[in-house]
Amino acid sequence: MAKNIKVSARISRRLDEKLEKIAVLTGRPKESLINDALSGYAKYQSEFVKAVRQGMRDHKEGRVVAHEDVVAEFERRKQQRRRVPRAA
Repeated sequence: MAKNIKVSARISRRLDEKLEKIAVLTGRPKESLINDALSGYAKYQSEFVKAVRQGMRDHKEGRVVAHEDVVAEFERRKQQRRRVPRAA
């Protein structure tokens, strides 16, 4: 198991107060809340960067759909939904 390290950061008093309130309500230490938040942020950013890079590769290789075609498809689907009677 990886050993934890200490990281220092400056945060606003307001954010600290919010964290303190959540810590009290959940019975968890602020350090645990911060660790969870940073873990989620790091995971999201990693996935976001991967998706952007994949999109750039797709664009470079011509795997794209023109904006006008996307709008037309949404309009077609919207019109189609209006024609289908909804179940009561």
